[in-house]
Formats: sequence, C-alpha cells, structure tokens
Amino acid sequence: MTGDGTIPDGTLPAGTVVLIGGRAQREFTLLHRLGYRILHLDRRVPLHCMPWADMPVDVDVDDWDLVLDVVRDHLGGSAPAAVLTHVEPRIPLMAHLAGRLLADRPGLSLQAAWNCHDKWRSRTRLREAGIAVPAFGLAGDADEAVRIARDIGLPVVVKPRDGAGAFGVRRCLSAQEVHRAASAVLADPGPGTRAGVLVEEYVEGPEYAVQTLTRDGRTRLLSVFRQHMTEPPVFVEIGYEHPSGLDRDDEAALGDLVTSSLAALGVTDWISHTQVRHGADGFRVVEVNARRPGGRLVEMTAAVCGVDMTRAVSQIALGLEVTADRPSATHALYSSVVFDEPGFVTYHTGIDVSDHALPPIVEIEVAPGEPVLPADHPEGGVYGRIVAFGHSAGEVADGVGRIRKALGLRVSRLEGLAWQEESDSREFKSCC
Repeated sequence: MTGDGTIPDGTLPAGTVVLIGGRAQREFTLLHRLGYRILHLDRRVPLHCMPWADMPVDVDVDDWDLVLDVVRDHLGGSAPAAVLTHVEPRIPLMAHLAGRLLADRPGLSLQAAWNCHDKWRSRTRLREAGIAVPAFGLAGDADEAVRIARDIGLPVVVKPRDGAGAFGVRRCLSAQEVHRAASAVLADPGPGTRAGVLVEEYVEGPEYAVQTLTRDGRTRLLSVFRQHMTEPPVFVEIGYEHPSGLDRDDEAALGDLVTSSLAALGVTDWISHTQVRHGADGFRVVEVNARRPGGRLVEMTAAVCGVDMTRAVSQIALGLEVTADRPSATHALYSSVVFDEPGFVTYHTGIDVSDHALPPIVEIEVAPGEPVLPADHPEGGVYGRIVAFGHSAGEVADGVGRIRKALGLRVSRLEGLAWQEESDSREFKSCC
C-alpha cells in the first residue's frame, strides 16, 4: 500500500465507502471524519467534488451492471464499508449495490427503495395497507390522463411518476390543463424516469413535512414542520416552521400514520422525509421519500431534536450506532428567497448577524446584479433561504425579519424578461 492509502494497481482498500452522486462537501467530510475513504461515482463527477473524493470515477449510473463491475474493479474484489447516496434518483441503485455487495448489512432494501421512489407504486402499496392517500391513477398518454382526471374529479394534480422537489407537478382545473400538463411530463420526463404520468386528487389543506429515523423496524419522529407553498397551479416551497402548530393529538396521529406508511413500504433501517396533507377528512400521505430532506431542513431538524440526518444515514449505512447532540432550539423558521417579478436583483452582502442568540442560516444563490425570475416561472423558483432559530415564535420571526431588512433585497424590473405563460413546470427550482 502506498503512502496515500491506495494499493499500487490503483484499487482502494477495505474501509472505502461507495458514494453515488453528491454535491455538498459535508457529505464527504462526514465520511472522512468517521475514518473512511470515498469512491465517488457519477455520470460526470463535478469538478468541485473531485478534491473531496479519494477516487472520483465517471460512469454511466443508469447501467447498474456496469456500475457494479466498476466498484468491484476499484475495490479489488473487497466489499465496501458501505454504499450511500443522498441523491433521490440514485437511491434504487444504491440499494441494489448494497444488496449485491453487503447482503447482511441493515439498510434500505431494493424493494423498499422502489416502493418509495416510484410514486405510483408507493400509493398502491399504501392503499393496499389501508393507509389514506389521495385518489390516483397512472396514465400512459395524455388522453388517458384526462379520463383518469374525470373519474377522480377536478381539480387534480399531474406529476411525474418519480422525481423530487416538485419538478413537473401541476394542479389542473380543466381537462385541457390536464392534457397539456401530462403531455409536457411525458415528452420530457427526465433521465431514468419510469414510464407514465401520475394523476391524483388535489387535497385542499395544510401540508406537513415529517422527518423520521427507523432502526430495526422502530420509527422515531425527528421533526414535524408546517410547510408553506406558493399558490397553485405550481408548488414551490416558500417556508417551514417549527413547532408545526398541530396539537398533541393530531401530531401523534400524524406520527402513527407515517410510521404505518414506512412499515407498509418496507422501510426498516433508514431515514425518511414524508409529506402529508391535512384535508377535510383527515391526514393523507402525499409522498414518502427514503432520503433526507433538501434545502436546510436537515439543519432545522438537528437544531430541534439533535439528530443530524446526513450523519445518521451515513452511520446506518456503515452499520454504526446513530449518535445525537443536544437540541439547541425549540423554534425554527425557514423562509425561502423567492421573487414576484422578473428583473435584476440587488442586496447588501456581508451583513452582520452576530446579534442573533443562535447563528442563523443566510444563503442567497444569486449574485447582486444577476437576473431572477418569479416563483411561478418554469426557470424561477427558490434563490436561497433564511433560517432563524430560537426559543419562541416571536424570536424566530423577528430574526428572519431583521435579516431580510439588513439584506434589502430588491428587484429592478427591466424590459425583455417576459416568459411563456404555458411553459412546462418540470424545471421549477425547489428545495425538498
């Protein structure tokens, strides 16, 4: 073995984690701090990720047999310490590789991965288990989508069969809107997407994001956030708050519903991010995701319960005990940076947040002077986030307000930034 830990022929030793996809440095840093090396696989490993991995490898991640061969080649026939991904489309591949290379390791099975990733399969399994979900149907073409919508009753929601972050999701009020939305999804479903478009009942009511940790079939609720969205027809997350506003009985019922859903889908050792609507007839499960939430909901969850979901899923994949810290806050408020009009954004950089009792999160993902588009534009959506932590609703609301005032976000409206009113919504930027 050489001084950098590699074997002379270019393979990596045991103690290596296979990480599929990934964009955030912390995903890599956590594994290194736990004492493991990283074989990073992606269709095209981003340049900024290369210094974080011990061996970055470009590979066609849609060719599962090829990926398995690449892993075996680079590990010299040894089993990896774990196979892990934080990227929604690669979760089934992760489960497949883990099943082939680490058959006895607790984690997410391939069946459970598909049960969560495939929205039609999720709803079918949950309905068979007697769990409340919106009425739904799977269409192979736009005409069939219209027939399903008429059977369910308008309005309905049209969405890709798989995917994440509300991409391609649209509420439709008429048959014409259903046909147009379904045609858009079917024409450009994205790589690796399963055939068909999902048409489901639109459930009017508040939405909740529920984060959980399941070990040995026992599920623990980590956080319940009240979720705020843009007004339909498209769905962009504009904020979250903790506590959720649910009373103790409703939150217990919500926890029981999510626990039963995970059991029905076969999730016995993993984390999850589940979205639930509270309609006129009670809670209905909208989506169950076998992954951590996006945006900064991981940090919100860690603040209010002490469990870092990125670290927790890494520990589960490695067969380690899940560790937790002390919660630092009882309240948290998440406010997405979105805009109502197109134009060029200006704001103050380097604002001082030292007067906040608990350090807030302030992220703006567009530089001053760059163009922005409204939340309801196909290429607009979320341009950043502000998250404040504290010990009362007033404290966190005041924290977000002070940060927004200090930033002084402004948009200068200029001509020439018009958009097409009937664009496909699949490219909406969202966080979760």
